[in-house]
Amino acid sequence: MEFNGVLAKAVREGISREESLFLLREVKTVDRFLKLFRAASRVRENEVGAAFKFDGFIGAITPCTTSPPCMYCGRSARPELFSDVLTSSEAALGAQLIEATGTRRVEVGGGTLWTGADNLVLEAVRAVRKASNLEVWVNVGPCLSTRALEELRNLGVTEVCSSLETINEKVFREVKPGDNFYARMEFAKTIKGVGLKLNSVMMVGIGSSHEDYVNHIFWLKEVGVDHFCITGFNPIPGTPLETRMPAASYEVAKVVAVSRLVLRKADIGVGGIMNDPQLLPLAVMAGANRAIHLGAHVHRLGRWAQRYKCIEVKQFKNLEFVNLLPLTVRVVREMGMRAEESIEEKLRVSE
Repeated sequence: MEFNGVLAKAVREGISREESLFLLREVKTVDRFLKLFRAASRVRENEVGAAFKFDGFIGAITPCTTSPPCMYCGRSARPELFSDVLTSSEAALGAQLIEATGTRRVEVGGGTLWTGADNLVLEAVRAVRKASNLEVWVNVGPCLSTRALEELRNLGVTEVCSSLETINEKVFREVKPGDNFYARMEFAKTIKGVGLKLNSVMMVGIGSSHEDYVNHIFWLKEVGVDHFCITGFNPIPGTPLETRMPAASYEVAKVVAVSRLVLRKADIGVGGIMNDPQLLPLAVMAGANRAIHLGAHVHRLGRWAQRYKCIEVKQFKNLEFVNLLPLTVRVVREMGMRAEESIEEKLRVSE
């Protein structure tokens, strides 16, 4: 294969498994990174446009009962922090705070409650929908019944997440020994089967190979993913993986770019180590068009540390509201994109 020829084909029509693997392996110089990013940005502009989507987040609405906890998760270091879930009134307040920023959609998220989370999730979603006009999507793992998914659809929920982190079953079992690989794969298919959009996540840096990344991307293409978040492993002190090297931001960006060349019309976002406004330009260059934890965030007090003094932070008893939009919207503007108009309007009023 010839590098420039593969990229030219990618811009025109997409790439195959073999070409995707070729790009992941062969992009090792500044010149090739720039060419890859240029191609991914062209595809994003052609297929999804110049608006960068900033989602809000409300959580946690469900506890996690995965046992043992995932080895990279903060729950494996401090499990007591992950049992105190938000009430429906707190979720409603969170929705109002987030909507006031101009944000159009919100993730309502929590841990995987393996005995079933139907009632908790439906209660939280009803509260958010009643308190706001936000689009809602749900991320609680494969603990929702088909009936609950259908009811969420009827409540106006737009998408539901089934996150694998890795398509490599061996790696999955090593880092997620209490989780269920096949339940997550089947849940993804069920989400699509009831007429909801599918959100899914890949984590770079937990032991997957380039071949695994490609297999994961093409499995999601086959299932019909609508929103794909590529996260980078970020070691948390006190967890079993605390001494493992973090994912390299450039490796995450390379996977983002190849994903954009394959999943052309999907929303593609970043997370994990990439939840840093200083790394947002790299995500934009790589073809991303969406982020969850770089916008407005509502959570229990002290659960979401931010180093920046220029952002908005408010406390409501045991609830914290963090708004990064004044910083992150500026970043995407200076990278040649823009936030959605509703967010831009709110910021223009406050500037």
